Formats: sequence, structure tokens, C-alpha cells
Amino acid sequence: MGKRICIIGGTGFVGRVIARQAVDAGHQVIVTSRHPERARDMLVKGIQVLKSDITTGKGIAQAVQDCDTVINLVGLLFPTRKNTFEEAHTKGAKRIIEVCENAGVSQLLHMSALLSEDAISHTEYGKSKHQAEELVRQSDLNWTIFRPSIIYGEHDSFLMRFKSLSATGSVLPVIAADTKFQPVWVEDVARAFVSSIANPKVTKHVYTLAGNDVYTLKTMLNMWMKALGRERTLISMPNIAAKILASISKLLPVPVITNDQLKLLQYDNIAQGEAFPNIFGSPSSFESLLPIIASGGQATHIQHMLDEARTHYRKS
Repeated sequence: MGKRICIIGGTGFVGRVIARQAVDAGHQVIVTSRHPERARDMLVKGIQVLKSDITTGKGIAQAVQDCDTVINLVGLLFPTRKNTFEEAHTKGAKRIIEVCENAGVSQLLHMSALLSEDAISHTEYGKSKHQAEELVRQSDLNWTIFRPSIIYGEHDSFLMRFKSLSATGSVLPVIAADTKFQPVWVEDVARAFVSSIANPKVTKHVYTLAGNDVYTLKTMLNMWMKALGRERTLISMPNIAAKILASISKLLPVPVITNDQLKLLQYDNIAQGEAFPNIFGSPSSFESLLPIIASGGQATHIQHMLDEARTHYRKS
């Protein structure tokens, strides 16, 4: 039977895909946003959009009322004066947990991040994400924590940024070119979340969500340029140049890269052990999906075909 779920931070790249898959699975979906007017397109898909602010807690209690499951997707790429990592990730998680416990919500699905011990110790982003995880673990809720590697797909902030940066010119500078990643498709991440709704088998578990293949950042970008049909020479940016860029870009409304992100990029972002849990199926191939994403998508159609294939396989 369909459940009533609330996705906090659900109007972003990942949240929209989870919301769509949840509706397709028969669930009643509520998403929260500080700016619900920017998510009017979600209304036509049967999704209710409510206003809330994770940094103040305003509107969250109303949003989770009578919900069976709450999904916390709140995550900052970079902090601002009004919205720090601590406020969004750590204090935000604490507010959500308290509201869920008071409202009698039975399940919390929490989005964390795949981070090495060094990344947790030496970056503000890593510390805040780790602290949020600890709060979730200590709660009385039926919690599940997901740690994805870099998430890619239509409208992401990774592939689309480099698509824009490579629009002109023949040379593309790359920061931390040798850092390793295990990219995971947004549709696979969403499937893990949606299949966990009201699933007692996932309670009190922490799952890594990563693709099967490990690539350096430079290799990933070379593959992306090929998919876009662009001949670009990728050159590794010296660390001193990257630090200067980070110092300058912090003055911009949307920085190109921050000092904390630069530190984070020093550490590999790869799974230790199982990359993608069998309970959620198999992750899709990064290399095979790039041409489809480059040409404009059809992700929904592809996801439906994969789901049908999995269903047929299980029945046979």
C-alpha cells in the first residue's frame, strides 16, 4: 500500500527524481522548500509542495504531520553567512529528528555522503555530515543512512557544470585530476530510497551507493567530452593555482570552488567493500549512460525499462 512521505529538501536534483519515483510507486508525496514557488512544476505530478526552513525549523512540523516516512536530503555545496554546514547538516538533522519523534513518524531515510576518515577529519563539510549521521544513529527512529559517491544525471551540478565550462575553447583545466570517484546514477540512488520506504529490512543500516567502476576525475571528464562530441585538452591545474582560485571565488555569490571543497578533493571518493547493495539491484554503467545524458536524457523511460527488466528477472 502507498505511504505518506515527506521529502525535506526535495526540490533539488536528487529530490525531484526520488519524488517522481515515489509517486510512480503509489506513494503520497510532500516536498518542502524555502522557495516553494520555484517548484510549481512538481504540482502537476501529484506532489504537494510546502514551505519550510531547515535553519529555523519553521514549517517542518506541519510538513511531516501524519507521514509514515521522512526523507532528509538537505545538503549544502558551500556555506553562506545565513546557512552554514553546521546549521544545515548538523542542527538541521537534529531538528528533523526531534520533529519526527514528536509527530510519531516511524521511519527516517537520511542522505549522507561517501567520505574517507581524512575527509571527515579535515573538512567542515565532512565533519558536519558525520555529526549528522551520529545524531540519526542515536535517535529512536527506524533510520537508514545512505552514503552516495558523486551523483550524476540530467540537470546535475557535476556533468552540467563541465558542459558549460567546456562550451568554448580547446583547453579545460581540471582541479584534482587524479582523485578517484565511483559515480552513481541519480535514478539508482532514487530507487534505493524509494524501495526502502516501509521496508523493515533496511532499518538501522548504513549503505554505500556507488557505481561499479572507479575513475579518476580526469578520466571521467575525458569520457564526458567524448559523449558531448567535443575535442578538449584537459590539463591538471597546479595546487597553488587552485588555492588562488578558491581564495578569489569565495567573494562571488556562487563560488567556482571553495577552500573546503579543495580540501575535500584531495581524498578519493570510493567505496570500501560493497559498492551498491544487492537489496537495491545493480547500479547502471556511467560510460553507457553518458551519451544518453549528453543528447538530452530520456532518463524516465530508461528507468521504467530497467525496472520492468528487474521485475521480469525476479519472476523468472
